[in-house]
Amino acid sequence: MRLRVSKQRISTTMLISMSDVVFLLLIFLLIASNFASQTGLPIKLPGSSTAVRQSYQTLLITYYSDDRLFLSEQPVIMSELPQKLQQQYQSSEQVVRIATESSVPVQKLINLMDIIRAAGFERIFVATGEKTEK
Repeated sequence: MRLRVSKQRISTTMLISMSDVVFLLLIFLLIASNFASQTGLPIKLPGSSTAVRQSYQTLLITYYSDDRLFLSEQPVIMSELPQKLQQQYQSSEQVVRIATESSVPVQKLINLMDIIRAAGFERIFVATGEKTEK
């Protein structure tokens, strides 16, 4: 018995399944998002049990207990801060994040927040870390 062999060209194109592509993209995005880290100056933040991570901050002010002050990683003097903030003001939706050491007195933090509000910023957040139980 003789078998018939036909040499027809396959007209359908072979595609990788869409689920495989989506799965690979998802893996890529998950791995790439782990490399996005928070930049800034090293500072030990006070702890909070109700802290919520804010990812849309635009300006970072770092305040140390020895009265060193940084605006977006640039050193600044407290008397120059209102002028520098007004130069960077764009809209009332802008967010200012304050990172301060836990040893900074509350009154100094309140004074800093008053300066920021006087420059026109309404959205001010104080950065916190996770609270460690002792």
